[in-house]
Amino acid sequence: MDFGGQMQATTPGGQQWGAAPELAQVVVRPRRLRWISLAAAAVILGINVFSAVTLSGTTSNGGTLFPADRWAVAGVGVFFAALALVPWRLRVQADTRHVRVRSFFGDHTIPWELVDRVRFDRKALWASLELTSGEPLPLLAVQVIDRDEAVTAVQRLRRLHAAHGAEAPASTAVEPLPPVG
Repeated sequence: MDFGGQMQATTPGGQQWGAAPELAQVVVRPRRLRWISLAAAAVILGINVFSAVTLSGTTSNGGTLFPADRWAVAGVGVFFAALALVPWRLRVQADTRHVRVRSFFGDHTIPWELVDRVRFDRKALWASLELTSGEPLPLLAVQVIDRDEAVTAVQRLRRLHAAHGAEAPASTAVEPLPPVG
């Protein structure tokens, strides 16, 4: 579709987001950690498949190795290779209403109202959300090893958080007391 030369971000339902399309949605995945985990999975699988193929003969105490032993070694390799791919699950999705954080074993959807700030300390390995309750929520998808991409992601998340603060309803503001007298 042509919108008169302007890019417009929309929600999945087709509604327009605000005036700033670059703030419409942020999706972050760890780039380098995913490739490291892919390489580790390939090495693990390769070693186990090679071991399974070359496995033959007898054990050190005189036992016989069967074809099922080969399948077991290959199966263990598949299991550990799959385990090495768990970092591919990590993701942070944010829009103007909430942040969805996918970690190794669970998902959290947090409305921006519950977020005090987006943190990325100098010595931290990943960014985090500081919640209004005072507890941190790690953003494992925003890794320090991704360098400039991680900094850009944190800046975009901070802009979304700030944009949400600007859209907050005025009903939460404290009304000044009328003058006495």
